[in-house]
Amino acid sequence: MALSTETKVGLFSLSGLVVFALGIFVLGDFQFHGTYPLYIYFDNALGLPEKGPVKVAGVEVGQVERIDLESQRARVKVRVRNGIGVHRGSKAQVASTGLIGSKYLEMTLGDSSAPLLSPGDSFEGTPTFTFDEVMSKLGAFLKDDPVNGPVTENLRVTIGNFRKVSQSLADSIGNQQTELAEIVRNIRDVSDHAKHVAADLREITGERKEDIKIALARFRSISERLDQITERVQKGEGLLGRLVNDPELGKNMDQTMSNVNKASSDLRGFMGRITAIKIYWDYRQRFDLEDGRWHPDVGLTVVPRPGKYYYLAGNNLGNRQDRTVDGNDMERRNTFTGVLGQEFGPVTLYGGVIRSAGGAGVKIRPLPVSSAWNRRVELEAEAYDIGRNETYQGTTFDKPVYNVGARVKAIDPWLWIGAQLEDVAVRRNLNVNANLVFRDEDLAFLLGFVGLAR
Repeated sequence: MALSTETKVGLFSLSGLVVFALGIFVLGDFQFHGTYPLYIYFDNALGLPEKGPVKVAGVEVGQVERIDLESQRARVKVRVRNGIGVHRGSKAQVASTGLIGSKYLEMTLGDSSAPLLSPGDSFEGTPTFTFDEVMSKLGAFLKDDPVNGPVTENLRVTIGNFRKVSQSLADSIGNQQTELAEIVRNIRDVSDHAKHVAADLREITGERKEDIKIALARFRSISERLDQITERVQKGEGLLGRLVNDPELGKNMDQTMSNVNKASSDLRGFMGRITAIKIYWDYRQRFDLEDGRWHPDVGLTVVPRPGKYYYLAGNNLGNRQDRTVDGNDMERRNTFTGVLGQEFGPVTLYGGVIRSAGGAGVKIRPLPVSSAWNRRVELEAEAYDIGRNETYQGTTFDKPVYNVGARVKAIDPWLWIGAQLEDVAVRRNLNVNANLVFRDEDLAFLLGFVGLAR
């Protein structure tokens, strides 16, 4: 059967896209590596992200696949490229690219004379001190306590004494005659100061005897009141007395403070989730080369956390009667899409309602992670309306809808362009599309507080 001109154009365009994708694979130096799993146990894997790199001597040899809690310890599952032999006695620790840089897993391969680890084997990771632990230990060292004495004050005095000794040594070496003159001057100053002290003592013991008596009486009164307060506390009277002597009240206060701390921690976690939510407006125009029509789609993409998203959209929006003006528009008007998507490395799977029918799809980023274009090139395939069976304008639609296509982010971060072959099983219509994406921080913040109010 002879192919129509439109079908030939579609096949030619699809071939061009395939050649384009293969060219991207070649230019991007995309490689597939087989891997094998290993398990590493840490007392604390704080800050290490899933999908983070695994490096040996600064060279990436694998990836963190999963972090689980096992027996109150962190179990880190990594995948190491085939050909990288890890021996028994290997060491691993959580490292950072800088003081506040991203975390990764630094690993040694161990002694080459030791046996190799098999896929699925495990070994102990080397603990690392976090910034919070270092500051905590430094704070504990500098804290005053009755055993070690006021550490901070001792350090201040020691530094001051060292400064004085250093200055004296410099003066001695520099000019001994100047030092002798300074000593004589100091003796004279001490003598003058002693004269002033003697005069002050005479004044105190003479004219201000009555003031001294009044001050002593007040001090005695204050001392008696302190004795009374101490006695009441020992007897358990008043709030302070009950706190000191009533164990049950003390436990209640401890429980109250614990609840306050927990509530504060929960609030910090919730506020962190609110600020992590990202919402994008998604406006797409698809031009069908077969029927010569524009098909507008408007939607929202909600990203509650990295790697997961919800997409809600209206498809082919417009007047329902427009579909029957000339009989060329075969796509239903004003349909709805609502899907949940999840990333698995370079592959994203999504499913839900696609154009008012159940369906699912897959997106693939073909370029390697190290490429600057890794997240700017996507291949996509989807299927929906599995039980379709209808006839419109003399055409029978009795097969599921299959769409395949590719797109490139032309202007980062808000403009995508691409092409897609729609309804491959029946119509095989080729369309080109442009996709505008804008982030809306105000809407994300508003939705987060709506969840808090509920």
